[in-house]
Amino acid sequence: MTYRFYAAGIFAFTAALVTLSVVGAPLIYVVVTGVLLIISVALCYRAVAKPMKAVANGINLLRSQDFGSRLRKIGQADADEVICLFNRMMDSLKAERLKGMEQELFLARLIEVSPAGIAVCDFDGNIVRTNPEYERMRSPQLDSAMRSLALGQTRTLRLSTSDVFRCSRLWFMDSGFRRPFLMVQKLTEDVAHAEREVFKKIVRTIGHEVNNTLGSVTSLLDTLADMLGDDGMVSDAIAGSVDSCHNLVRFVRGYAEVVKLPPPAPAPADLGREIDRLLPVLRSMASENINIDTVYVNRAIDLSLDMMLMDRAIINIVKNSIESISVRGHGNVTLRVEGHRLLITDDGPGITDEVASRLFTPFFSTKRADRGLGLMLVADILRAHNAEFSLCTDPDTGLTTFAITFP
Repeated sequence: MTYRFYAAGIFAFTAALVTLSVVGAPLIYVVVTGVLLIISVALCYRAVAKPMKAVANGINLLRSQDFGSRLRKIGQADADEVICLFNRMMDSLKAERLKGMEQELFLARLIEVSPAGIAVCDFDGNIVRTNPEYERMRSPQLDSAMRSLALGQTRTLRLSTSDVFRCSRLWFMDSGFRRPFLMVQKLTEDVAHAEREVFKKIVRTIGHEVNNTLGSVTSLLDTLADMLGDDGMVSDAIAGSVDSCHNLVRFVRGYAEVVKLPPPAPAPADLGREIDRLLPVLRSMASENINIDTVYVNRAIDLSLDMMLMDRAIINIVKNSIESISVRGHGNVTLRVEGHRLLITDDGPGITDEVASRLFTPFFSTKRADRGLGLMLVADILRAHNAEFSLCTDPDTGLTTFAITFP
């Protein structure tokens, strides 16, 4: 509190100077008192100015967020105590800032390498930052599905690409407010594996029971045919029953063929040439009122495909298009090759988004007579080729397109 001592001196010397002037004291006393007053003023200014300068320096450090610099003591006990407190506060701020930067860097690295797709939004819900995995999975369908989620909601979605995602719209606190972020996990392989294992178990069980039962039934029918073969009506009935048994065996065998899909054996392939080779077979499946055409923008001669499997996939896709058009009785199917892309388009009645999301699941079909295996087989073949694919109807043109992109 040195400045108080100097302030008291200024007051005392000022009073003495006034008194000496009033009583007419000798000049020497007046001069000495005036000099002492000037010295007191100078010392008081110095005692006040140094702490004020230190305060100004501290304000400048805070304003520039320079947490590495410190204030020096000025030799005044009270001011030095404030300076020590200020320096400790700067040490704490520096430590907290460093800790925050380290945590932010750690979280940024963690988000970058996360196997889940993560997108951080602003307070209005607009995406402002994404990690590489989110960008790899991103699509208009996924963006639309994410926007439909409520804050705090988690859903499992199956898109028309046959991909399955677990999507979450969560939040964290930022500046005292809830800030949303999105998290997406791709479950396609896990779900496909689980569906296939269930499918295999069902097929094994059905195949075992059907084969055992029909073996006994067929044997009994053969015996009856030997015994009652002279009766034409009975013989025809027995023959029809035997045919039904054989058809049922072939029916079950169709499921088993899907289960026993061989691994692909890729070889160099010209996709346009392969489609030309397959075109007569495809046209033989269609009626006269259904046209099957090809368009080649780029024939893509550098693909590596197992054409035995790809033939089955293309035939199944075109067969579905033909069956869709058959509802109307006439239409067009176009196979378009654009480099590494194959687009199979038809002008049938189209499919809804809900139906599109379920088309690649086992036993699902929009046609009663179908077993729901055609597109499941197609999906397995395309996944084995590491191809990306989707099936949907364009709301503007009404055309339904099965799009395949080969690596």
